[in-house]
Amino acid sequence: MATSDTKINFAGLGLNGNRHLCAFFHGEDEEFRAVLPFMVEGLAAGEKVLYIVNVGRIEEHRRRLTAARIDLQEAEQSGQLDVIGWPPTVKDATTSKPDQAKMLDDLLCAARNDGYRRTRVVGDMDWASGNHVPDAFLIALEAQLDAVYSRHDVWAICGYDLSRFSGVAVIDVMRTHPATVIGGVIQRNPFYVPPEQMLAELRERNESGDEHDRGQVETNA
Repeated sequence: MATSDTKINFAGLGLNGNRHLCAFFHGEDEEFRAVLPFMVEGLAAGEKVLYIVNVGRIEEHRRRLTAARIDLQEAEQSGQLDVIGWPPTVKDATTSKPDQAKMLDDLLCAARNDGYRRTRVVGDMDWASGNHVPDAFLIALEAQLDAVYSRHDVWAICGYDLSRFSGVAVIDVMRTHPATVIGGVIQRNPFYVPPEQMLAELRERNESGDEHDRGQVETNA
């Protein structure tokens, strides 16, 4: 895993090597208040920032950044900030997970090739609930992204509004992240499952016809 000696903070908490976190919130305003300083700090440090949002609400998110006094035009024109609508295609919200994971990998490789020492990724996971992405698809994608992030000097925060996801989905989300932020407390996740193991479990669920996972697409990387 790529490493860096600079301390990283999120919501006033030292991340201490936890590079892929899921953070749970009660409402999008609480979420935005938490992720905004994380992005601002990255921009001030000269790092690349990828802000992944619901493709149907991308302009709304851009307005919120502007209202927060981020010079959006300058940050985007310089290439330091990308506000990315997700899923990649509106027509098919479940474009294959390997393709989506590769898109993120390509973006991180491009940032490194552009000279950025580190990239910060913030995923507003409303993109999944807002586009009716099946839980099993989302969990498999998170597992594959966990493997992608391990290959880069990246700090990724996946923000989940608890009102938009089922309890079962939340538990599985936790299992795909090495660390969690709940109620303003960060901790290493004792329930974390490595990507290969999680993907194998999802395949077994799909083969057994688990009702929770019906509609799942391929889980192979």
